[in-house]
Amino acid sequence: MRKWKCSLFVVLCMTLLWPGSCSKEEEKAKREIIDLIKYQEKLVNEKKVDEYVSTLSWKSPEYVAEKKSWMRDIKNNDIQGYTLAVEKIEIVDQQVAYVDIIQNYHFQNKNYQMRYPLVVMKERGSWKDGDLKFNSIYTEHFEIKYFDSSKKYAKKIRTVCEEAYENVKERYGEAVEGITVIKLYKDKEMLRQSVKLSFGWQFAGWYEYPESIKTTEFEDAQQYREILEHELIHKLTIKKSNNNLPYWFAEGLAMYFSNFENQPEIYSTKTYYVNSYRDHWMNIEQLEKLNLEAMEREEEISNYYDGSGMIVKFMIETYGLNAVKKIVEVLGQYDYQEGTGAEVDRISVKRFHQVVPKVLGISVDELDGAWEKYLKEPLDNGR
Repeated sequence: MRKWKCSLFVVLCMTLLWPGSCSKEEEKAKREIIDLIKYQEKLVNEKKVDEYVSTLSWKSPEYVAEKKSWMRDIKNNDIQGYTLAVEKIEIVDQQVAYVDIIQNYHFQNKNYQMRYPLVVMKERGSWKDGDLKFNSIYTEHFEIKYFDSSKKYAKKIRTVCEEAYENVKERYGEAVEGITVIKLYKDKEMLRQSVKLSFGWQFAGWYEYPESIKTTEFEDAQQYREILEHELIHKLTIKKSNNNLPYWFAEGLAMYFSNFENQPEIYSTKTYYVNSYRDHWMNIEQLEKLNLEAMEREEEISNYYDGSGMIVKFMIETYGLNAVKKIVEVLGQYDYQEGTGAEVDRISVKRFHQVVPKVLGISVDELDGAWEKYLKEPLDNGR
């Protein structure tokens, strides 16, 4: 992490706008763009979600959804010392400009900094934040957005994304609807900060409905396929449940239908799970109380994912695939919840407890008891 720096707006205004450096029209545009960035900084510090959303272009609906989630996270957490500084402005034409930004903030005794290239565009006479400066390439079911420097990684994604789509369709038995936007970030920290400033650890992929799938640079194209399969399961099941999946159940479904399919079978057996985590096996009651986003220890994070996947596997092997998919569908009969992950988990857990007896004929507590009994049975080196 880098040291926090104070806002540089006064200095930048002098640097960017000295007499004779550009036309009066460009000077005016640069002042207006700096005002936009200053206004966004102010709204973040005042935690004003709706006002912040009004500074965004609506040309990319997934970006608006992402920034709403991003701002709700700021509203719900003690993000301090947030600043935005403009390093450079390039006026492309009267409607579009590129802006290099430095973002700083302080959270839980740590200072963070990130640089990013922003596109701003004029809509109805005002400059709006139009997402990062992405290029795009397309396949049948995907739009892949990437920076100039990440083109080779975008090409790797293009080679495997349709395979990931077909694998998810075959495994779950249903296709992911529509065109899926994939955003490729330069590194894991840029990815993390684009999702939630409060997130406690760096991750390889992210999806929340109705946002884009986000990932970062990896050398192995097959790693992208595996990441996309995990996130596409999220897109499919979160939409079908109307965003009512408990956090652990969402991750368990993605683990079962993607990660377990992409690794040697031994890693998804009871024997491996019990021996790997010894006296720290996860049950549903524990998972419901944990906040995945606040974790920092790698073993705890791995146990959350593996435990969730193993419980979903147990449910499918005990009650059948159709029963587990039915739980997802019945959750979709509840009202849609706007929010991501931990934001809506309490209500999702409550609804899960209402649905499971209707579908499986037992309570969640009884399901949990059956899972714990299964774990304690002698190992037979089987499933």
